[in-house]
Amino acid sequence: MSRAKTELESFLVYGIDEQNRKVYFGTDLVTSDPDYVGGFNQSSCEFAIRSIERMIAANPKTPIEIHMNSYGGDPYSMLALYDVIQAATCQIKFFGKGAIMSAATWIMACCDERHLYPNTTVMVHDGWEATEANVTDFQIFTEESIRLRTILHNIYADNSKMPVDFWEKVCQRDLYLTAEETIALGLADRIVHPKKRGNYRKIRQHHLGQKIDKRKMKRLADKLLKRVHLEPLKEIVINAPKVEPIDNRLTIEPLEKEPDEASND
Repeated sequence: MSRAKTELESFLVYGIDEQNRKVYFGTDLVTSDPDYVGGFNQSSCEFAIRSIERMIAANPKTPIEIHMNSYGGDPYSMLALYDVIQAATCQIKFFGKGAIMSAATWIMACCDERHLYPNTTVMVHDGWEATEANVTDFQIFTEESIRLRTILHNIYADNSKMPVDFWEKVCQRDLYLTAEETIALGLADRIVHPKKRGNYRKIRQHHLGQKIDKRKMKRLADKLLKRVHLEPLKEIVINAPKVEPIDNRLTIEPLEKEPDEASND
């Protein structure tokens, strides 16, 4: 009889953090199938659906967070997750990073709050390729693709600043968007801004602020350029030290000493 997964294993393998009410979509660590890296497939969506419904049953009003880095995947599995999100009795917050593409954008668009990290790349498109089949089957496939595209365009229109006809046009090709462009279109709401990390970077600030011998740096740079078969620099330019802003709310907690180490003080 196999043992039950621990809470940590469930989080690391399945991306489910019930204690903190978070669901993660990223690399499929269950099957390690390269075709579904970060993808929406039946198993990954079912894990998410079951965990969301379990969290809602335990506490129907506390928000749930979906964290995602995904190239998309199966539209039917995505629509199952989409419907569960729409039926949820609690707020669903979306946090996107890395790639939010294809079917993944449907989930981003429909959540109650939509946050993107600064370097997130969003890609929208129609997303279904033709299949080799006889004439009748091809016609059936085409009709189904049109039905799915209509759902997609309406999801975008219902959750953005742009109408259906705009999405019908731009989704004919792979359209890549920055986080800022995605927010301007209304598909997302806010950028997750980086923290002011000056408190954590005192050693690097000291290092980068030290006086530099330009001749030594020039010799080093030329040696490295030669290593990759490039011409040496005509002149060396040294970056001025960057001033790191400080947020006094960011503090460093001291590491706890081991019992035997503490007793030797």
